[in-house]
Amino acid sequence: MQYKIVILLLVLKVSPIGENLDVVEPTSPPPASKMSQETAVKQFIDLINSSSGSDPNRKAVTPAIATKFLLARKFDIPRAVALYEQHELIRSREGLYGFDPLVDPLRSELETGKFTILPGRDASGAAIALFTAQLHYPDIVTHKTTLQGVVYQLDVALQSADTQKAGLVFIYDMSTSKYSNFDYDLSQKILTLLKGGYPARLKKVLIVTAPLWFKAPFKILRLFVREKLRERVFTVSIPQLSLHVPRDSLPVRLGGTLEIDHSSW
Repeated sequence: MQYKIVILLLVLKVSPIGENLDVVEPTSPPPASKMSQETAVKQFIDLINSSSGSDPNRKAVTPAIATKFLLARKFDIPRAVALYEQHELIRSREGLYGFDPLVDPLRSELETGKFTILPGRDASGAAIALFTAQLHYPDIVTHKTTLQGVVYQLDVALQSADTQKAGLVFIYDMSTSKYSNFDYDLSQKILTLLKGGYPARLKKVLIVTAPLWFKAPFKILRLFVREKLRERVFTVSIPQLSLHVPRDSLPVRLGGTLEIDHSSW
């Protein structure tokens, strides 16, 4: 009963995508033992399945799914449940369920390589996601299709237990991009998804070679993240990027030694 009350309070605080999602959260508990982790998984499943009621669109939560959300919130059950509810809300609102990666327009979006998961990792073991702004054309592709391409690949990346534990580094490459490639609303939606609507620990956001015109929207975007995450957002040059990510995990065009084959990913 206590957990259900906490869940109700947290769900009432949920905002639509693109709005500040900060909620008053309980202090995170210390790392859980294996036995308490198993108990947490069971409690999480019971809470979610009981709260879904008769909603035909809600799927039963499996232990694997529960573990992803619990790991993302360090096995703090109320925070993990709030994350799950926000995740479901965003995916439902943005049409991020039931898509087919083999059918256009999503297939063509995936083939652009605009968003990809690099094969290497950072020094802490975090997976590296790369969004290449130069390849985005807001007047051609919709937010829905772009977000589907991002979520589809994140879902695959998060099948790795290492990624679930070590988290994710997000690189937003603005080198050689133009103002016509920039989509403020899309950037806001992706940031909102990653910071409070997806079961991955966002370790760091690296914005590469941000042009002068990006300063104003960047200041606004920073307002949509908590102070803790704000400290993990960096604007860097290509030479500075290797201070955050090993060169052998970076593509050649970003000062690394990695030859990217997006099709193999």
